[in-house]
This record gives sequence, structure tokens and C-alpha cells, in this order.
Amino acid sequence: MRTFLAALCFVTLTVIAGCSPSSSEADVATIEAVDNAVAELDQAFEAQDAAAIKALMTPDHVSVTHYYGTAQTVDEQIASLPDLKYEQTNLTEPSVVMLADDVAMRTLTAKFDGTYKGKSISGPMFITSIMAKRDGKWLEQFYQVTHLVP
Repeated sequence: MRTFLAALCFVTLTVIAGCSPSSSEADVATIEAVDNAVAELDQAFEAQDAAAIKALMTPDHVSVTHYYGTAQTVDEQIASLPDLKYEQTNLTEPSVVMLADDVAMRTLTAKFDGTYKGKSISGPMFITSIMAKRDGKWLEQFYQVTHLVP
């Protein structure tokens, strides 16, 4: 339902603005840059590299997951790194929707295998990342994981 509402908002804003989404080379390059930025952040989490994580997120970043139990800031996520052990397998290709020239929403379905604070966080997940372009670099500003019913 949220995906439908996000798509509906995007289409409405596009119509109001008088433009339509295109698949020009610039759009392809932007989508690739967003995908690469997320991949780099995923690798930083896998390596538990606090400095890289901080460099790949906006200072006002918020993460909402079922396993954290509350919204977390960048510093809270970094502090909780020793408690997070997981592997992610993407089940669908990522989809990137441009919300503005410098803001993108990336979604996909993935499978997590792992634990947070010793409790299982395994299963299928729907992942949303909001990416913002700052000083020429794509940074994650918002991250949400929704556990799906298997």
C-alpha cells in the first residue's frame, strides 16, 4: 500500500510539474550512481566500518527497522554495530524512482539471515532507502526495513 501511495504521489507531482519520467542516459547514470552508493553502504555495514557508514549517510539520517525497535540515528546505528550480524540476499532487482533532481527512493525485496542482539532477524524484507545528493555524492538519508510474512 505504501509503495502504491508513493508511486501515486510521484505520478501526481510529475503531472503537476508538467514533465514525465524518461529513461535518458542521464537518468540511467543517476540510477547507477544511487545503486552504487547503496552497495557501498551495504559493504560498510557488512565490514562494520563506522567511518565509512558515517561518510555514506546524511547527518540527519534515520533508520527504522523491526529489529531496532525504535528509530535510530547514525550514531545509534554505529553504536549497535557489534549487535548486528546478518547477510542480505536480494530477491528482486532494485527499483529507483526520482522524487526530485537530487532525491531518489530505492526499493527492493531481500532475504536477511542473521541476528540483532542475539535474536533472529531472518526472513523476507521490503527495504526502502531515500537517497539525497549532497555536494555531488549520493548519501542515504532514510532507511526502512519491513519484515514480510514468508
